[in-house]
Formats: sequence, structure tokens, C-alpha cells
Amino acid sequence: MEQLINAATPYYYIMIAFWAFGIGIICIGVIIFILSEMTAGKEAFFILILGVLFFIPGVYFGNIFGKYNDQMTAIVKPAISESYPNATDFSYCINKGSFTENDIEYKIQYKKTIKNEEKLTISVKKTVW
Repeated sequence: MEQLINAATPYYYIMIAFWAFGIGIICIGVIIFILSEMTAGKEAFFILILGVLFFIPGVYFGNIFGKYNDQMTAIVKPAISESYPNATDFSYCINKGSFTENDIEYKIQYKKTIKNEEKLTISVKKTVW
């Protein structure tokens, strides 16, 4: 599990960075278009295309991260279903996740101890009423 987390983490941060740059560039293009009183059409269009181009590698790295995350989920989900057979709304990402059972929301966290033991910590996040 530790190897999957270490492999997935860089792809996750790269995906977030490309998406953030893409959104930032698109916002700058819109601001330039508005501030130029809609006369900078070509320039704003070029900036918008540049922003969209940042999403392409973001999607690529997101797909790689998704494959690693699916493997981690395949490890964690059976462990949860043994102790909590009625669990719903399961989500897991890198080393944290959550699920709901009987209107109680639980959080999951993967930890590695000093003795290199792998632990999956489950605690109550909040009660849903």
C-alpha cells in the first residue's frame, strides 16, 4: 500500500498544478477580454486556448493517478466491508477516505507505524441526522 501511495502522490499534485494553471490562465483571458472592452478578441482567444491546453496534461496525469487510486481502493474497500457490511458512500483518495453506515459518517486514514506496520484507522467523523 505504501508503494501505491508513493507512486500516486506525484501524479496527483501534478494534475492539480496543471488544472490550477489552466483555470488561472482562462480567468486571465476573460479578465483581459472584459478590461479591453471586448476589443482584444484574438489575444483573449489565444489565452483561452492556452489555458485549455493546460487541461490536457492535467487529464493525462489524472488518469494515471486514477489507476493507482483504483488499486488502493481495491485494497481498502474489502477491509472496510468485513467490519462494516452496510457501509455506503465509500470514497478513498491517496491515504484518506470516508464512508457512511447507519447515518454515521466515518473517516479512514492509512498510517504506517515506526515498526513498519500498516494500519487502517477508522474514526467517527460526524453523525448524520
